Amino acid sequence: MSSERANSERTRRRRSHHWYWVAAIPATFLLWLATLGWLALASSWEAFGFGGNTVELSLVVLGVPFVFLTAYFPLAVYRDADYVNRTSGKWAPEPMRMALAAGLGLVVMILVGVPSLFFGLPPTYGVVAGFVVSVPFAAYYLSKRREHVGIPDVPW
Repeated sequence: MSSERANSERTRRRRSHHWYWVAAIPATFLLWLATLGWLALASSWEAFGFGGNTVELSLVVLGVPFVFLTAYFPLAVYRDADYVNRTSGKWAPEPMRMALAAGLGLVVMILVGVPSLFFGLPPTYGVVAGFVVSVPFAAYYLSKRREHVGIPDVPW
């Protein structure tokens, strides 16, 4: 009886919750699109006069999460792929290769964001470009994980 409980506790401790951070990428992207749609609709009303600043205005709230998620995305993919590689017999992703592919968004964010500062453009171009580049890989990774491993239950 005690060995069953020990195995259950060991399995519970081994669960990877890093896939939540991977899933946060497409979820935040959809939230941003909804925000853009709402701001575009609101800007068409005469009471709101922010006009062409819709993208910049939408990043007032979501800019920091975009930067954080883009920066943390490679680490989250690495840790989750390492977990899947160790515990799943169906799919064995190479953690380093997956993390390098996930790091493309961070590279794009830096390559677009830094020159935009020198040309007097807002840094939102780099933030949006880096985040948008991360979305397709996050969706791909989550679909492969769901297909071969499944998505775990809610941790509580």
